[in-house]
Amino acid sequence: MASYVVGDVQGCWGAFQRLLSALAFNPRKDHMIFSGDLIARGEDSTTVMQWVLDHQSACSAVLGNHDLNFLAVASGIREANPKDKTQPLLDSPICKDVINWYRRCSLAKDLPEHNALVVHAGVWPEFDRITLLKEIQLVHQRLLADDWSESVRLMYGNEPAHFDKAKTDDEKARFLINACTRMRFVDQKSLTLDFNFKDVPELAPQNLCAWMNAPNRLNIDRQILFGHWASLNGRVNNNDIVALDTGCVWGGYLSAIRLEDRRLIQVASCV
Repeated sequence: MASYVVGDVQGCWGAFQRLLSALAFNPRKDHMIFSGDLIARGEDSTTVMQWVLDHQSACSAVLGNHDLNFLAVASGIREANPKDKTQPLLDSPICKDVINWYRRCSLAKDLPEHNALVVHAGVWPEFDRITLLKEIQLVHQRLLADDWSESVRLMYGNEPAHFDKAKTDDEKARFLINACTRMRFVDQKSLTLDFNFKDVPELAPQNLCAWMNAPNRLNIDRQILFGHWASLNGRVNNNDIVALDTGCVWGGYLSAIRLEDRRLIQVASCV
């Protein structure tokens, strides 16, 4: 019996098949946790999601920015981006089931038995673990509500850039989604989110730092496993932080970490 956390699949069905083989994944006894962005940009998001639906008892996921955008497109709030290659999924018979599966996913998953926390982009530096898990319930509850699509419509925008500036539940939900699914850099002094710079930390303007390098970042008492930041190429891997997006959709690798012994397993992209 083994548990794995997998980086951004991004619809790369061929690489995902090879990863399943490399893991000797047995859905009757193993469990797989996706770190978000299961779909978009890759060659076959539909087949990836069909596998997920067929193995719901053996897998779970946190929400990524592409996953949430899919919900917005599926509910008619936004137009599909041709680069996302999700139109076949939107047109498929499984689309409604995929929507409902995503609505049950959360922004972060705490795994105390493995001393791990899974999130797509990261943990905002001023959140401890208890605060994070408490606050993200707002988003989870909204996605489960009958009017969930209205909450998805309101998630777009970069403000507020600091949690203390959020005055309404709508603003709190937007900040939480942005921090958990889009964040890379924060201001060194104010810890406000910055979405203008997206390159590697070494090239960042002097006033910015990667969220995991923020001064006085609160300890969450877990190793944080995250995806989203392909340009890191997995270079962040220590007792506190593991970056799992190794750019499969861009010709890199699809990565998984086995939680029992922190062994890293990778397969090459088919791009």
